[in-house]
Amino acid sequence: MATFYFVRHGQTEWNADRNRYCGRSDIGLSELGIRQAELAAEALKDVPFDAAYSSTLSRAYDTAEILLRGRNLPIGKDPRIVETDFGMWEGERLEDFSVKFPDNWEAWLRDPGTTKAGYTGENAVQVYTRFRECVDELAQKHPDGTILVVAHSMAVRFFVAGTLQVPFKNYRMIPQDNTGITIYKQTPEDSRFLAININTHLYSIK
Repeated sequence: MATFYFVRHGQTEWNADRNRYCGRSDIGLSELGIRQAELAAEALKDVPFDAAYSSTLSRAYDTAEILLRGRNLPIGKDPRIVETDFGMWEGERLEDFSVKFPDNWEAWLRDPGTTKAGYTGENAVQVYTRFRECVDELAQKHPDGTILVVAHSMAVRFFVAGTLQVPFKNYRMIPQDNTGITIYKQTPEDSRFLAININTHLYSIK
């Protein structure tokens, strides 16, 4: 059985700036984001990872490097686990783009599965499909392994929703804190989430 530890990257400068949507923009970790990753590393120090992967964006890769300090484990980059392409929402705050593009935001809230974010971005089905393809491939590659995957908030939420067959419009009910840890096991016959968004390592800085 492949065991996955999905970890959201640490806080970015845009996350800290009243949550500007990063999406595909390559925004680095903030000082707090680095600290969050260090605390997550301590929480995961006894987990015997056999393989590690991150999205191609620096905030995820840098988080993975911090999580794996002192371990001789290479980090593979995979574009299928990058964050959702938010189109015209990129770099904007929800309070702003929901007013600038109300029809697109309202359509997204009703059905993100078929509505493209920011008109030109991705919908939830597209994100889930590519993320699922990556997970299935890694489960075949490491059938008995423990795998670290450092990714992004919306991408992980859509993967969780799609796997649980929860309507994608309910994704906002699935929390994903910066460096929140989600544990998932998969075999060809069975799959299950053991935990979603473990965040107790962050209590000291909340």
